[in-house]
Amino acid sequence: MAKKTFISYKYSDAKNTRDRIITALGEDAVYYQGETVGSPDMSGLKTETIKSKLKDMIFPTSVIIVIISQNVDLSKWVDWEINYATNRQSRNGRQSQPNGVIMAIEDHLISSENKYSPNETTRLIKSKSTPYVCSVSSLLNNPSRAIKIANGRAQ
Repeated sequence: MAKKTFISYKYSDAKNTRDRIITALGEDAVYYQGETVGSPDMSGLKTETIKSKLKDMIFPTSVIIVIISQNVDLSKWVDWEINYATNRQSRNGRQSQPNGVIMAIEDHLISSENKYSPNETTRLIKSKSTPYVCSVSSLLNNPSRAIKIANGRAQ
């Protein structure tokens, strides 16, 4: 069962990973609600305008994929997107449920013992949800499975 998804990531670190995930979604990519290569550049817009556009993208989703990259903690938007997606939101008389979360850790950040060092972003995710934690390569191998698991963990 396909779910509407949103990908949160540090643009300069993980835009290529975002594109690989969208490709891996295959037919389910039609349910993807976030930015793509063809999305307009929002960097020159006011903060409130960007937030409004992001709310429009995130509100109808049930799963947020957060790409944990080297510099994700430096993003000024990832924490905001996580907080918005994992809280109940009301819009136009409708209420959303908290999203399930996939915490996709870039493979090079995982040690040979299959461990990673938590950062501020991963701590925020774990404080807001019970995420499905996986490597990016694992997510790319079976995104439908990861989405199904994360959706089942939504609070």
